[in-house]
Amino acid sequence: MTTFPSSSLVQTAIDRRLSSISVPLPTIGSNGAIGSQSHPYPGQSPQNKSSWTEAPRSSAAQETLRMEQLQESTANLDLQQVPSVCPINLLQQRDVPRVDPTAPEPGLSTHLRKLNCCSDVFQCTLVNIPHTLALLKQVKLPLGLIFQPFKDSREPPLLITDVPPRCTTCQTYINPFITFIDQQHWKCNTCFSLNDATPCPTAQIIWTSYTLSNCTNHLSQLHPVQLHKSSGPATPCPTVQITYTSYTLSNCTNHLYQAGRPRPVTYLFVFDVSYNAVETGYLGIVCKTLLENIDRLPGDSRTRIGFITFDSTVNFYHLHSSLSRPRMMVVADVDDIFIPSEDKLLVNLQQSRQLVVSLLEEFPVAFRETQKRQCAFGPALQAAQKLLKYCGGRVSAFLTQLPNVGCGSLQPREDPGDSTLGAKHLAPAIDFYKVLALELCGQQTGVDLFLLSQRYTDLASVACLPRYTCGYVYYYPAFHHIHSSALVEKLQQEFQHHLTRSIGYEGLLRIRYTQGLMLETYYGNSFLQTTQMLSLPCVCPQAEFAFLMMIDGAVTDSSFVVFQSSLLYTSCQGERRVRIYTYCLPVVSSLSEVYAGVNMAAMMGILSKMAVDRSVRLCLAYTRDELMRVLIEALVAYRVSTCSPKQSAFTIPRSLQQLPLYVLALLKQPAFQTDAAMSLDERVFTMSQLMIQPLTLVLRMVYPDLYKIDDYLNSESADNISLERGKETVKRPALVQLMAENLTLQGAFLIDCGNVLYIWVGRHCSTSFLDGVLGVTSYTSLPGTLTLLPILQNPASKLIQALLGSLRKERLYHAPCFIIKDDSTSRSVFIKRLVDDRTETAMSYYEFLLHLKERVCK
Repeated sequence: MTTFPSSSLVQTAIDRRLSSISVPLPTIGSNGAIGSQSHPYPGQSPQNKSSWTEAPRSSAAQETLRMEQLQESTANLDLQQVPSVCPINLLQQRDVPRVDPTAPEPGLSTHLRKLNCCSDVFQCTLVNIPHTLALLKQVKLPLGLIFQPFKDSREPPLLITDVPPRCTTCQTYINPFITFIDQQHWKCNTCFSLNDATPCPTAQIIWTSYTLSNCTNHLSQLHPVQLHKSSGPATPCPTVQITYTSYTLSNCTNHLYQAGRPRPVTYLFVFDVSYNAVETGYLGIVCKTLLENIDRLPGDSRTRIGFITFDSTVNFYHLHSSLSRPRMMVVADVDDIFIPSEDKLLVNLQQSRQLVVSLLEEFPVAFRETQKRQCAFGPALQAAQKLLKYCGGRVSAFLTQLPNVGCGSLQPREDPGDSTLGAKHLAPAIDFYKVLALELCGQQTGVDLFLLSQRYTDLASVACLPRYTCGYVYYYPAFHHIHSSALVEKLQQEFQHHLTRSIGYEGLLRIRYTQGLMLETYYGNSFLQTTQMLSLPCVCPQAEFAFLMMIDGAVTDSSFVVFQSSLLYTSCQGERRVRIYTYCLPVVSSLSEVYAGVNMAAMMGILSKMAVDRSVRLCLAYTRDELMRVLIEALVAYRVSTCSPKQSAFTIPRSLQQLPLYVLALLKQPAFQTDAAMSLDERVFTMSQLMIQPLTLVLRMVYPDLYKIDDYLNSESADNISLERGKETVKRPALVQLMAENLTLQGAFLIDCGNVLYIWVGRHCSTSFLDGVLGVTSYTSLPGTLTLLPILQNPASKLIQALLGSLRKERLYHAPCFIIKDDSTSRSVFIKRLVDDRTETAMSYYEFLLHLKERVCK
């Protein structure tokens, strides 16, 4: 087998040489297309094959010449000149820059970088892939992949209407990075199989004439198909979105995607109406929000809706349009749940709209006098599963206490005195909710869970419902409609976003990657059907998934590897679609190249998910030791490979500069502290956030962003707001290092922790800030803790509100903002977020570095 040379970080010479190589172009049909095939997604073999117009193949000598030229281009590159590889002394670099959430550029040519997938969709911990397992083990860093297959990216997917050519062996979609062997064959870049260049007269793959002139080696430059673009300027993009109609699926053999019109969008709301639920007052807020957004629910004219309530019994609602008012049907035997009238419980929203509105108006008062304290949550979810058995849909379930009636009943297991916190606390107590979740997933039903309990609810167990159905947990501890105004606003904002966000249904996600790589561990909210296929009953743009990869042997059959995600789903408008992203990374053979390609954002994302996984399966103490082990081994590996054993300086490549600080921040995360004063449910929820939140928010949860905002107001605040594309955008203030010495008693500081915001107000803060932003005349008149920032009609207040809106933009969860006085009892909540400083139980960053130096520089 021929061994291909690895890619390098500098590809100009390669481009210059490759551009001189002549590869004969295939003959294009009269309709501008490369050929036809008829096979639906996923996994069917092509049909009706035909060939390219006959032409002589490239000789073996030409291929050998091309490889020799590629080797010559990469032979004499000075990698030590790359800034990210230059060593720095950690003890002399006290102010560490924050991790950039955008991925570093991989070692590809400028041209291939332009063709690559957006880094906000795919991110890899190492953007230069080691060519052997031995090289990967030498750097002691995890190889992981994080991606958002349904993300609203900066480069929107281009729309085509027919299936593009695919590899007949592994079913990889043709992409800009495959290679033509000759005029009649192309080589797959995942399994390396040869494929016929089959004609496809109706395919409209998007690559432009601009791309044609730059290279002769890749498909994207051969311009084999008719040009078409749905909108925007003509730019090359390896992202393709395919619109399926029913006939496209007529030959599909997968039972989940049979021929025929896609099923209508179905919404099922499951409300807790027990005494505890009525006391919280959540039902009035939820019903009001649903009424305000009922016409904004994604869907078409076939959209259906239904309701279930539960206390000690399970209640169904007859909403057929022939009725004059809703009817409630009660099932008292929760041990034998049955559906009383299936065809009348899920109704067309347009036809029964008035009945739905009437029911939502009645709910807040209908159970006001209830004294039922039991909670039949398990039977209610069983009823939902049976009701949606043949149509699938989306369940929004609300729970306010520990389930204690019927199947799925749970017992309290929170032990404040036990600091070990392992599987017996963080893992599910029973299998009921996991088994039910897998049944729901199999029938294409997703579950989102809203938890509004004032006491322990065993979130670790009930969270299995969203965990295996691609749903989310929304958590509101100690919720009360009067006494927790911040949580009321949070519930309103999150439930509205939950109702109106774009979503895909009946999703099936397949991830393919180049031969030589192997999937080791998967992280995310979905069910892993096979090692490469995920079932996603409901998928939203914020959905993030991650894989921990391993090199199986050697990745030497190509100069680069590719990752391709293909998401088959049904849109809210009833269209069957496939969204395809292709991400290409070079294969390298030296340590310098590997270190130069470290993506610290993705690295911390993977380490966070690994920490959560270890905590649930083992215990917190083991997780903390494991994080330290990973960090120390990475530092020792670099020292062994680059430094003299007697060298006293504590050096590290610039690409790893933030690793010690962010590992320390992860160790200081309350979720991983054994002495943290937080409830077990809150700890489980925080861990779930680290597992499923988009990478940018995970980074803020681990290492928050700190801003000085009183100076921000004084520096010509009018210049900080600008208009971009008709929308208000805000220029953010400069970031401040997370140290108490940077706080001033005359100032005001905002800290963004990802899921919550805090404004700390110094006791000598300016009157203009107090009056303009907080609406008080003096510091003493400011309450100890404000749970809502007042909205005032002045430039200062508008600017701060715009800044908060900018920080909260595009988040799945609403981040409430709390105002904390310097001398209040809540001050410690803010101070604990200053990761660089020492706490009662954890070292400062500088002390941590000294500790590491002792361990590493022995």
